[in-house]
Amino acid sequence: MSMDTEKKYEEAYAELEALIARIEDPQRDLSSVGADVKKAMELIRWCRNYIRGNQLQVEQLMKEESDENL
Repeated sequence: MSMDTEKKYEEAYAELEALIARIEDPQRDLSSVGADVKKAMELIRWCRNYIRGNQLQVEQLMKEESDENL
């Protein structure tokens, strides 16, 4: 997936929610569900990586702050 790193997490999450709603729609034509599931999995992976990256940044900042206070 060529998800632009500029894309906001909120946009990716909103797109994921829309995909999930389409996938769960009982009136849905099943022929295109596979493509939506694949796209949803890519968005989930992107969101997880985004969160991990931010978590690592916060942990690094906290470590730096802790080291400065020693």
